[in-house]
Amino acid sequence: METKKKSTLSFGLRYGYGLGEFGLNFLLTYITYYLTFYLTNVAGLSMTLAATVTTATTVIKVFGMPIAGTLIDSIKLKGSKFRGWMVLGGVLYFVGGTLLFYRFDMEPGLYAIVFCFFFFIYWLGYSASWSSWRALMDPICSHPIDKVGLTAAASQEGTIARVIFSFIATAILAAFTIDGMIDPMGYTTVNGVFGIIALLCFVLVSMITKKYDNMPAAVETKTQAKAAAQKMRGKDFINTIKTRPMLIFILCAVFRCAVLTVMGTLLAFYLQYVLGNADLAQIYMLLVYAISFFGALLVQPLAKKIGKRSTFVYTTALSAICVFGLLFTGTNAVAFIVLMCVFQFLGIFSSTLIPVCMADIGEYNSITNGAQARGLVFSIGGMAIQLSSVVGAALASYGMVLVGFDTAAVTEAGIAGLKGLYIWGIGGLSLVSAVLFMLYPLTEKYMEELRAQNPASPAA
Repeated sequence: METKKKSTLSFGLRYGYGLGEFGLNFLLTYITYYLTFYLTNVAGLSMTLAATVTTATTVIKVFGMPIAGTLIDSIKLKGSKFRGWMVLGGVLYFVGGTLLFYRFDMEPGLYAIVFCFFFFIYWLGYSASWSSWRALMDPICSHPIDKVGLTAAASQEGTIARVIFSFIATAILAAFTIDGMIDPMGYTTVNGVFGIIALLCFVLVSMITKKYDNMPAAVETKTQAKAAAQKMRGKDFINTIKTRPMLIFILCAVFRCAVLTVMGTLLAFYLQYVLGNADLAQIYMLLVYAISFFGALLVQPLAKKIGKRSTFVYTTALSAICVFGLLFTGTNAVAFIVLMCVFQFLGIFSSTLIPVCMADIGEYNSITNGAQARGLVFSIGGMAIQLSSVVGAALASYGMVLVGFDTAAVTEAGIAGLKGLYIWGIGGLSLVSAVLFMLYPLTEKYMEELRAQNPASPAA
């Protein structure tokens, strides 16, 4: 059970820190939604070449995170450990993201290469900003439960960003529409605006959190800097990966986050072919956004009462039970909405606790093996989340083939297979994640014992 101390974080600090999530979600959501459409319908690439580029971006997303984490822990920017990388990452995120949707006049093959280059810049910026922003949790929080409060506030602001981004994007694209056609510069402008929002948010977060990450400028010789970088690439990297908490966390994060990809991939098919009402998607998403915003308020109280591990396990297991309930609802749309909204509500707890676990692992590594690699820890956690997207997409796509569902020739057997894939895929992944997390060793009691042995720990 968590300590009964009151949170020391003010409202302004919690939601000021949460601006990081708010800023990142605009451009990230927009590029995620429009990536393939832009490549084929605006840039004019063939479906084959577009698929190749999309595959390359997936590889970049998986491996870009640990590259950014290694840079953060190896190279200390003047005056700060994390804030400098957060703002620099915001610059790269803005520049790379804006040029990503600029239609260069060149032959398709060369354009694909240039596109991948700017995607790497954009993703490196995202990874550096996200990892360094998350790593600020430790110096900000005076005791462990504060981490949950920070993450919950960030989750709420991320929800707000996802709700309003489409209105901003639609308004900008409408301004660039002539005779029913959107000028390509409209897409570039949307990216630029969203990139500026992200950069401004990180500048504000940097100012708000300055006193928690205000390191005096250190003068290092080239030899010392090289030695520190070599240590990070070698010993600290291995020590960060091989610990039991990290390995269990990676598995749990992959299974838990793959749930969202499977659900997102199959939801439209389920609504149209199983329930026969594709229009339910809009109502469902509005309810999900509302549930996500208000549900985040309950994460910290529950984690404080029963502990983070119990909160994760119980809510994730219950969410699986909700999905399995669809086995008995047939084509009842109301029952589907109710059960899936409860599923989404329960899922808020585990998704909010995932970054908190990353912070605990960073602290654990620092105490047990001296690895000062919090940036790397968060970047590896981010890599696990990106890997989950690959796993989830493969499970959903190949799963539809295996169950015999084909939109070109829809059959009753195919629809039944789709329903089973949706239920058992989402419910099964959730249940496996809950069971695995029971093995996660960093309970409140264990972490308090570690901190007692190391009074220099930030949360001690």
